[in-house]
Amino acid sequence: MRVAFKPSDKLSLMLGVYNGDPAGAHCTGNPQVCDDDGLDFRLDSPPLVIAEGSYKYNQDDHLPGTIKIGAWNQFGTFHNQPGSGSPTIAKTVGSVPVESTWAIYAIFDQLVWRMPDTKDPKGVGLFGRIIGSPRDQNLVDFYADGGVTFSGMIPHRADDILAIGFAYTGISDDVHGLGAGSGPSRASSFEALFEVCYTAQLKTGWTLQPDFQYIWQPDGGAPDPSGKGTIPNAAVWGVRTTIKF
Repeated sequence: MRVAFKPSDKLSLMLGVYNGDPAGAHCTGNPQVCDDDGLDFRLDSPPLVIAEGSYKYNQDDHLPGTIKIGAWNQFGTFHNQPGSGSPTIAKTVGSVPVESTWAIYAIFDQLVWRMPDTKDPKGVGLFGRIIGSPRDQNLVDFYADGGVTFSGMIPHRADDILAIGFAYTGISDDVHGLGAGSGPSRASSFEALFEVCYTAQLKTGWTLQPDFQYIWQPDGGAPDPSGKGTIPNAAVWGVRTTIKF
């Protein structure tokens, strides 16, 4: 369930309530296996609540922007992920189960250069996100990403967008420091991602988006399942298409 309140064109507030445990409290293994079809819509599981406020400025000006600030709280009791010794979104090894966990975040989107004589705000934009959560209750206690977008800058391709971004995922020190017998330790305390994608509008409502990603230290330098060191850096190529009608 989601409700939204918009007192003005600049300000909006949203509140969302979701099922925070789709696999159910009796799941003792991998939640993806316990609810493999994703159709278990339980109504008695602890809720996940997200609240967000958004403020838009300079919307009638040359360089518009948006700032969003939000927070979420996952209610319920959490335990270690079975067989790994590391938390999913929960506690450290050896501590008592955690009652609920939370995070706060901020998002910004700012046009820094605008294409001359354009009705829609197109040009060069910057974006960024930052998220923080308790390190003793979460596998990821810090996340940040940012990048730049170029829209409407190619002649005769006014609706195409090129985006370049970088993301940093901080692994909790409590997980990074796990030792033998407590689960797989991680050789690093972070994972990093570089991404380039191009969104081409083939026709009105139809886009094609090739994408490239390079990931440093996947899973924070976790051991390779083959037993040969840690999981190596990875390059990912992909493409997706979207049709709106």
